[in-house]
Amino acid sequence: MDTMGMILQGILVLLTMGIILYIIYFYLGLRQQKRNLLQQLQIKQQLTKKTFTEIHNGPMQTLAFLIREVEIHEVPQQELLEYLRDVYHSILVGIDNLNDSKN
Repeated sequence: MDTMGMILQGILVLLTMGIILYIIYFYLGLRQQKRNLLQQLQIKQQLTKKTFTEIHNGPMQTLAFLIREVEIHEVPQQELLEYLRDVYHSILVGIDNLNDSKN
């Protein structure tokens, strides 16, 4: 085999190896991105579950209590307004916590 053929063969081998290394590097990068996205998704799911639980155990329970009280007893308007403001504030806090955690 002549020198020119060996040079071309060497260049072809180097080019092929470069392409293979690039593909491996690209694949590893995609794998890392996938891992990061899965972690972010898990964090968002945990945050959503936590926020739901906080709203359900706090403001929703208070609203259920208020509904029962209003149905059974005569609740003074001022007392009812205070309870409703507390519920409203609790929901706003939950939303703020959710928004802060997203950022």
